[in-house]
Amino acid sequence: MLVVFKEITTKMSAKNPLVLPRLQHSDITSVLKDVREVVERVFVKQGRLDIALRDTFKERLFSEKQRGLVAECAYSLFRCWELLSIGLQGKQLDSALAVGFWFILSGGTLHSSQKKDFTPDHLDQAIKRVEDYLEKNQAGAFYPSWFNELCIQELGNDTWQEIAKAQLSEPKVYIRTNTLKITRDNLKEALRKEMINATVITENNLGLEVPRNSRLFKTKAFAEGFFEMQDIGSQMVSPFLLAKPKDRIIDACAGEGGKTLHIAAMMENTGRLIAMDIHSYKLDELKRRARRAGAWNIQTVVIEAKTIKKHTSTADAILIDAPCSGTGVLRRNPDALLFRKSTFIHDVLHIQQELLHTFHKTVKPGGCLVYCTCSILPSEGEKQIVAFLQSENGAHWSLEEERRICPAKDGFDGFYIARLRKKLDSSS
Repeated sequence: MLVVFKEITTKMSAKNPLVLPRLQHSDITSVLKDVREVVERVFVKQGRLDIALRDTFKERLFSEKQRGLVAECAYSLFRCWELLSIGLQGKQLDSALAVGFWFILSGGTLHSSQKKDFTPDHLDQAIKRVEDYLEKNQAGAFYPSWFNELCIQELGNDTWQEIAKAQLSEPKVYIRTNTLKITRDNLKEALRKEMINATVITENNLGLEVPRNSRLFKTKAFAEGFFEMQDIGSQMVSPFLLAKPKDRIIDACAGEGGKTLHIAAMMENTGRLIAMDIHSYKLDELKRRARRAGAWNIQTVVIEAKTIKKHTSTADAILIDAPCSGTGVLRRNPDALLFRKSTFIHDVLHIQQELLHTFHKTVKPGGCLVYCTCSILPSEGEKQIVAFLQSENGAHWSLEEERRICPAKDGFDGFYIARLRKKLDSSS
């Protein structure tokens, strides 16, 4: 039977861009059981994969190697969750079958004692269903059918297939230098002294590529607030604000502050940076990160009904990092679409429109508004800006610059960024 498995998985390998994590024979049983536990946590709470992993690692002692293997396997599994569902024909909630079937599809083999617990009864038929689905949908087969169809409609099949395949690759790890405390060259040297070899990237003067290593957050450099983990695509957003020292800037959807801290550094810790969000717990985390980063010019504001009126025409610039589908960062969050339906896209489009038509009022005449989403869909990016500019509110604005960052072409997380300029004679 193992010969049959190998023949089938070899046949699939040309179409299947997934790479089997580096499992030694002695690791297979324990790792698959741990991954099964992670899968169950995701589905019981309908929560996030990273949180499920964190909770699993809290319950007992894992070595660094074990943590790495379990995390790598869990992310790989969720990247092909749709294929598992096709092969298992609706039995995907059985976490044991899902884990075992993923392992087989990735090119692994199980002993007869393991097959009983981890594989479907008719494995060859299940693999044939997956093969046929892959043949029909190519890389798009790894995503929900409604999303696959939407991407073909918005992007065209060829472009979508390129992006879909890119989103299945292992994401690289990038950090952003905190220039409030250190230069990039000095950060690189500080990490080298702690046995972490960082590589300078050419896209900006802040970013470093670092090895995927959990030791990164145990370094003195991290404890001192010398860097933040941030993809290069995300690092390209804040500079669109053209922030200067002593400016007054609003970050309207600050969340836990990844971009807020970047803006604070651009402002050289001067002026006033108002970080807003509807969730106070996210702003609490932002404040904790700001203390570590040494960013003291940040004021946090929980958004209420009177917030916009209070800040009308006060800002030199505003960043609207709008809630979105998150489809530009699927390789980092392969579970993002797991519990989503097609109506989800319509909901976020409405939220994005509401944010543009509300927060534009906070900007002074001559100031700028930067809108961004970590989405690959034009409906969440270019089309939103066109619609806003054609509206009554948009008549007071002009498009100054826009950029699309593509996972397939640029190699970073997918983003759309636009900077609008408010006309000097505008009073609203």
